[in-house]
Amino acid sequence: MNPTNRVVAQLPLAELWDEHGPVAARRGRFLTEEQLRVLLQGPPVRFVVGDVGRALRWIPEADRFVFWKAEVRPRLVARPDRPIDVFAYPEGRAFVASEWIADGLASSPIVLLESYH
Repeated sequence: MNPTNRVVAQLPLAELWDEHGPVAARRGRFLTEEQLRVLLQGPPVRFVVGDVGRALRWIPEADRFVFWKAEVRPRLVARPDRPIDVFAYPEGRAFVASEWIADGLASSPIVLLESYH
C-alpha cells in the first residue's frame, strides 16, 4: 500500500508512518501537560495527530508552538488511564499524548496525539 493512502484504523496506534513508509520508533510514556512543556523547551518536537479514518497528520516544525497552544493544550487528557469524557473538552475533541522514541541518536522527539471525539 502506498503510505500516502494509509489511514488510522484504530486507536491506540501500534506504529507510526509518514509519506515514505513506517517510522522506526516505539511508544514510550504517556505525557502530561507539564512533561510536554519540558519537551517543548528542548530540541524541536515533531507532533503527529492520529485520528481514526484519516491519514496521520504531521505538524510542520515551524507551526509546533502555535499548534501546542491553540489545539493541544486545551484538549490534552490529564489521565489517559481513565475513561475520557470528550464533551469536557472544546468542540468535543480530546488528545491523549504519548512520546515515541525514534531509532537513532539524532532524532527529534516525536509526540503522538491520538484524537478522541
